Amino acid sequence: MKTILPIVAVLAMTFSGCATAPEWERNFGDAARQTRAAQTLDPNASSRNTALAPTDGKAAAGAMTKYAESHGYAVKEGKQPVLVLSTGGR
Repeated sequence: MKTILPIVAVLAMTFSGCATAPEWERNFGDAARQTRAAQTLDPNASSRNTALAPTDGKAAAGAMTKYAESHGYAVKEGKQPVLVLSTGGR
């Protein structure tokens, strides 16, 4: 009887801790969700389709080049990589 009482007490404490876990988990993350909602300027922004008109590659490259030139950035022309294959002979 003396050995059963501590075992029962330990089991009771163990299972009582499990009973409170759903209460904690139910509210888990509420503070983070509330903070994110408070910082959102327009919650419905993702539901509106405000996509830009498609642009072809040449027009986009030209716009990027003109932008870089207008702000004084160096525009580097891309060079094709040179591939040298050696057969090991002289």
